[in-house]
Amino acid sequence: MGNSIKINSTNQANKKVLSDRCGVNDTLALIGKRWLMTVLYEISSGNNQFTFLRKSIPEISEHILGTRINDLVQQKLITKKEIENTVPLQIMYVVTVKGEELLSLVNELCIWDRNWAR
Repeated sequence: MGNSIKINSTNQANKKVLSDRCGVNDTLALIGKRWLMTVLYEISSGNNQFTFLRKSIPEISEHILGTRINDLVQQKLITKKEIENTVPLQIMYVVTVKGEELLSLVNELCIWDRNWAR
């Protein structure tokens, strides 16, 4: 049982209307995915391997962590780099320029939240 939306569903139609009106809705949907921004932030803070991420975010399941890493790669917010001469092969995640820009914008939202939303 997946969580995908049927192509002809009302939810899908609403997403298209919102996207057509303003692309920011797509960005908000992306950053609103549970754990996505936490994972991106942790990678930018130096927790750039799966095991480090598991330790820094113990509340997240391995499945969701893997899914969010894949989301970040797909959106080109991070890249995967192989660490040379490691057995077994180890992967390191690196935040891209696009990811850094998003983190900067989200930081501004955090400041706004501290000033106005509480």
